[in-house]
Amino acid sequence: MSAPACVAPWGHTWVDLPVLRLPSPGVELIPCADGCYQIPIHITAPEDPAGRAVHRWFLGHHGAFLVWKFLSVSLDRLIRESDSRLVALAALGYDAYSVMLAYSGSCSREVYEELIRPMMVAFDPAFSGRWARDYEPLPGLLRRARTALGPAAAEPLSAASKANLLAHMEVMRKLVPDGQSLLRESGKARVPTTDAERARFDEFFLVSRENVCASRYTAHRTAVLSAIDQDLAEHPLRPEYRDTLGTLLTQL
Repeated sequence: MSAPACVAPWGHTWVDLPVLRLPSPGVELIPCADGCYQIPIHITAPEDPAGRAVHRWFLGHHGAFLVWKFLSVSLDRLIRESDSRLVALAALGYDAYSVMLAYSGSCSREVYEELIRPMMVAFDPAFSGRWARDYEPLPGLLRRARTALGPAAAEPLSAASKANLLAHMEVMRKLVPDGQSLLRESGKARVPTTDAERARFDEFFLVSRENVCASRYTAHRTAVLSAIDQDLAEHPLRPEYRDTLGTLLTQL
C-alpha cells in the first residue's frame, strides 16, 4: 500500500492524496489575488493492486465531489435556461459520475471486504454515502430541471440519470451483494443526516471546506480528472470511460 501522507485532523493516514479544498455547496469560488501562487498538485497511483484499489476508492470519490459541483451548477442553470446544449452538459455530468462510481468500485469484493469496508467501519460504524453534502441537492435539482424542460427535451438527461442509477446499483451488487449498508446495519437508516455526519464524510475523504480561489480549484480539478484518466490508460476498465472524461475536460 502507498506510503501514508495525511496527518491529523484528517482522520486516517491510509492514502497519499492531497486534501481536496472545496467551498461548501452554494458558496461561490473567490477571485484569485494578485500574484496568486499555485502549489503543484501531484497525484500518482500505487503499483501494488491492493494499494491501487484503496487509491481508486479515494481518488474516485474526489472525482465525484468535483462532478457533483459541476452537476449542481449545470442543473441549476438548466432550470433557468432551457437549452439543448445545457441538457447535454448536465447529461455529461451524470455520465461522468457513472465513471467515478465504476472507478471507485473497481476493486474485487474480497478487497472491498478486507480493506475498504473495515476502514470505513473503523472511522464510523454507520458511515454512509448519504452523508455527502454535495450530492444532497442533486435529486431535487434534477426533478426541477426535468419539469422545466418537459419529457421530450429532458430525454438525454433522463437517460443519463437512469444509467447513473444503474451504475450505482451495479457497484453495490458487486461489492455488497446482501444489500446491507453500514448505515442499515447500524440501525440509523431512518435518522436524518446531521451536519456532524456531513463533516465526517468530508473528513474521511480528505475534503476541507474553505474559501477557494478559482485557479486553485481548477488546477486541483484538472489534476484529479487527469490522474484518473492516466490510471485508466494504464489499467483499463471500459474504453468509454476515458472518452467521457476527455469530453468532460474539454467542457470545464
